[in-house]
Amino acid sequence: MNVNYLFLLLLIFLSTFSQASTKIEVFTTSQSFSNILPVKQLITDNWRQSPKKNASDGFTQNEVGMSSYWQHLSLSVAQRYDYFVYSNPDTAKVFYLDKNDLALDTQEEYHIALKLFHQRSNGLRIGYKYEFENFSSEIRLGYWDLNVTRESNLTGTLASDLNGNISAIAQLDEFYTANNFLKRRNSNDWDADGTGITIDIHLRWQLSQYLSINADLKDIYNHFTVDESGFSAGNIDTDGTFINSVGGVAYLPVYRGKETTSKHQFKLPKQLSFIGFYHHSEQISYLARYKRQGEQNFYYLGFDIAHENSSTRISFDIENNAPEIQYKNDWLSVTFAIDSLKIEQAMLLNLGFNLYYRF
Repeated sequence: MNVNYLFLLLLIFLSTFSQASTKIEVFTTSQSFSNILPVKQLITDNWRQSPKKNASDGFTQNEVGMSSYWQHLSLSVAQRYDYFVYSNPDTAKVFYLDKNDLALDTQEEYHIALKLFHQRSNGLRIGYKYEFENFSSEIRLGYWDLNVTRESNLTGTLASDLNGNISAIAQLDEFYTANNFLKRRNSNDWDADGTGITIDIHLRWQLSQYLSINADLKDIYNHFTVDESGFSAGNIDTDGTFINSVGGVAYLPVYRGKETTSKHQFKLPKQLSFIGFYHHSEQISYLARYKRQGEQNFYYLGFDIAHENSSTRISFDIENNAPEIQYKNDWLSVTFAIDSLKIEQAMLLNLGFNLYYRF
């Protein structure tokens, strides 16, 4: 983020303290999922175990920031990091074998389909809340200064013969401001940053004494642009050229294509969450929740227990066998979910932490 923009954000944020702020919030959230291999191994690119047979995608979305609320207005400054991997079982298996220096199965032809997509940005959200008798809604408009982005697509086929010779042909196209498959360096040839717009909508609806619905629609509209992104597109193949190396025969991939700059426009996947509550009593409510993030759907059942000055919510992710616990009081909110007692084996990991100060 450039210095002038950061200074402007700080001035705007600090100016809110001169107003009649009712609440200040410091927050951090992290939501990660993978059906390829454990989240930590996927993110750190350290593939120590064989991927799942139904491997298709994984993601991690993280945000840290500070918010100020007064009357119907809100202002937030935040940094966010979004990373998505879209794959298939063949691609995941090839990556695992390559990472562990294992030979390809000579009886198989592997169909490669891989998409990597990530961005990191700093931004400002301005929100306004509408309140009616049994219904409230808040709309938040976000402006983001994009620091890093990459969108890489690799498709093709890969095979190995009995002598260990590998034949491959693949098509590559990717936009980037930093890392890329071809390890192309930026010699001031392309932009290293861009901008983005997001819209979030939060809804609360009390249908009756016993029923209510909450909806959180994050990035329901979003659009990011890098005017002159690094861009590569072309074919990668073995070209029949092999070189000797210790332990066997390898191949020398040849790339034919272009390396240039191009305007890059992209959208983030929407984050959707709908929760329905049945209020059994003043202390106990039962809930059902649907969440969509990336290309994954999540389904929860659970309950919420209200205490004198706090509440505890316990829900269960039905498909991924993962409990989620949330504790909240007047100054603190903590959320935690994991599908394995061993964090190294976790395929799902959600963390949330909020601190509040009220005037």
